[in-house]
Amino acid sequence: MDSKSDNSESGKSVIAREAVDWLLQRIFQLPKKWLIISIILILLSTCEVGWSKKELFSFKFKVTNTTAIFLSLIWLPSILKVFALSGGALKTPLGEIGGSGMKTMLESLTGDSLGFLIEQTKKAEEVAPPKQQEEMRQIRREWQKVYASTVPVSDARQEMERLAERYKELRTTMPFGAQRTFEMESVSGRMRALAPEVKYTVQEVKDLLQSDDQGKRLLGLSVAEWSSDVIYFDLVLHLVNRSETAFEQTSALRAVGKMVSKLDAHQKKNLQAAIIEQRNFNEEEKRWIKPNSNRWVLSDRILSTLNELV
Repeated sequence: MDSKSDNSESGKSVIAREAVDWLLQRIFQLPKKWLIISIILILLSTCEVGWSKKELFSFKFKVTNTTAIFLSLIWLPSILKVFALSGGALKTPLGEIGGSGMKTMLESLTGDSLGFLIEQTKKAEEVAPPKQQEEMRQIRREWQKVYASTVPVSDARQEMERLAERYKELRTTMPFGAQRTFEMESVSGRMRALAPEVKYTVQEVKDLLQSDDQGKRLLGLSVAEWSSDVIYFDLVLHLVNRSETAFEQTSALRAVGKMVSKLDAHQKKNLQAAIIEQRNFNEEEKRWIKPNSNRWVLSDRILSTLNELV
């Protein structure tokens, strides 16, 4: 009797152990593409390119805040799996971290880090399969809410103006490299989070989109994307065609992509022609849509939608 009981307990133990092994393998099995991209970004984040009158360019290698963030992001898929499997709660030696606890953790991040995460999640959303797009969108919106909650509504307009000034400053003073990219994407992510909080008039947005100040144009594109109002179509299309930088064109493509389903036949034709021309990549002529870039993915999606609407 005792023997049978022992065997039974042993069998249960073996099954439990196998189940745990299986579960751990699934949790810590990182997607190959995610791992490759993360490693590339980590390596790039340690490189800083500069130039001077004495030297055409120089390379420096150092670990930055960006490197630390990319290192931690490697395990993001596993963390999300654990969070999902535990019913939205993580048990730790210090207690349980539930949805509210996770929010507290996010709120403890600096604005720079949250802005960067928002922008990176937006990029992941754009290249993800349709099923995963909604999941990524929900994560991004949650992070946007967390960041927006740290800025009083009464201060949101002033913060947007400060971010626009910060973007211009980064463009003109910081040397090209991973740290500058981190900072610019952080600015873009924070603008995205605050766009719904500031009640800009139509004329204000139009003035921003036509500004000679690249920071103000980025601000205008953030608001235009959020509103998806076709009243801004011509100005946004102009920026698709005449973007000063690839970064600006990415924002313009995102904004115009939100308008596609509302365009008339003439507007659709103009948009299609502009994108086809811009896909003839040439940096010197400021045609920024390069094959295998996120702008190529965005342009592909817009062209596909236009074809479906014909």
